[in-house]
Amino acid sequence: MARATKERNAAMSDGEVFQINTEINEQEIARAREFLNVPLRIQQYNHEATRDTIRHYAYGVGDDNPLWCDPAYAAQGPHGVIVAPPTFYYTFFSAGITPCFDGLQAFFGGGRFKVHRLVRRGEEVVATARLVDMYEASGKTAAKMVIQVGNVAYHTRDGELLCEYESRAIRTPRSKGSGGPTHAPREAYRYSDAEYAAIEAEVLAQTRRGADARYWEDVAVGEELPARVKGPMNMATYMSYYAGNLNGAGYVACEMQWRTRHNAQHHPELVPNNRGLGWLIEQTWPGVAHTDDKTARAVGMPGAYDNGWNRLGWMSQVVTDWCGDDGHLDEIDVRVRKPNIMGDTTWCKGKVTAKRVEDGQHIVDVELTGTNQLGDVNTTGTASVILPSRAA
Repeated sequence: MARATKERNAAMSDGEVFQINTEINEQEIARAREFLNVPLRIQQYNHEATRDTIRHYAYGVGDDNPLWCDPAYAAQGPHGVIVAPPTFYYTFFSAGITPCFDGLQAFFGGGRFKVHRLVRRGEEVVATARLVDMYEASGKTAAKMVIQVGNVAYHTRDGELLCEYESRAIRTPRSKGSGGPTHAPREAYRYSDAEYAAIEAEVLAQTRRGADARYWEDVAVGEELPARVKGPMNMATYMSYYAGNLNGAGYVACEMQWRTRHNAQHHPELVPNNRGLGWLIEQTWPGVAHTDDKTARAVGMPGAYDNGWNRLGWMSQVVTDWCGDDGHLDEIDVRVRKPNIMGDTTWCKGKVTAKRVEDGQHIVDVELTGTNQLGDVNTTGTASVILPSRAA
């Protein structure tokens, strides 16, 4: 297969010639496979769960649960202290496991958290990461894809395993003609005053279970969880999320970008290798397609689009608001079906699909769905929740 790349001599310390890819080819697939099951160099964003880092992340996903944000309230709760939302683990390392394929966009395909326990205020966390699988696929909006599957483990400084995360990243050719994404450009949705008022009223009417324990015996299969409406998405919302959860060496001030770029060109052993060097060398900001329509459409998206990690945080709130302080979100697996662009609103919903008792734990299984203002399903997922039992 012909290699459709542009070569760039990057004067890298090991003499390797840096490649910018425009297509998926067998040579690059083979190079990426060399990273399988190899510990990766990563750069953590947070190292400690403080009162402020927890609150900044919670506010960034639109979740002001006092269990995360109010020390006096949390002190009376089951943990005795502020804890972080289940998806807060992203802030230690947001699990971008996409080595190689420099020049090809990395899209969030989905992710699964297995949460052994919530991180508590004051705890330090150490993340480790590996690429564990990689396979080729095709879909409705991209004829050719490589799926890179990563595994991230989050431990305390003492070695306790807190959380495991599976990331699923999609790599596609840059052009439609080579099998890349084929989303048609779309303009921002225009809301009527009545639509804005309805969204605001829905947000203000939302309640959460809180300290009122929800017992396993009181849950019925088919029960619907109260929806959480997210949006309309605007730049302030987007920046709020990034303030709580940045993800990598490129999301820094321009002075640091230049230093990181210099290291990527001349001392690659000093920069993270969980991603290809191209996003550090060729771009001043790795997430530019999330904020710039022109760049987003160049890689086949309908416009500047949202962050999949944020979407998973929204879905987790549906569950944590419903299960209450005494419930535990044990596992959540979310798949992004369609991108959101600026101005989109998502209604995040859940439905109980099963109840079971396993290893003495009383578990409820939930189906998750996100639907935008156009009626398009943009997110699907599942969750398993451990609830208190009256029989315990």
